Amino acid sequence: MYVAAKVDEEKCNGCKLCIWACPDPNVILYKPTKKIAVNQSRCKGCGLCAAACKRGALEIDAV
Repeated sequence: MYVAAKVDEEKCNGCKLCIWACPDPNVILYKPTKKIAVNQSRCKGCGLCAAACKRGALEIDAV
């Protein structure tokens, strides 16, 4: 088990603040939905993306 960021797509508005906060290229904008997606297999669970999200769309959880 490891920790990674999870996205609540209903809260995400695609503002990209989390993308800029991620120290690695693990958070991307998924173009068909215009919502963000997290590569959970590479996410370190640092929480910087969740801290940057003003809408609370990201949380760090065990995967």
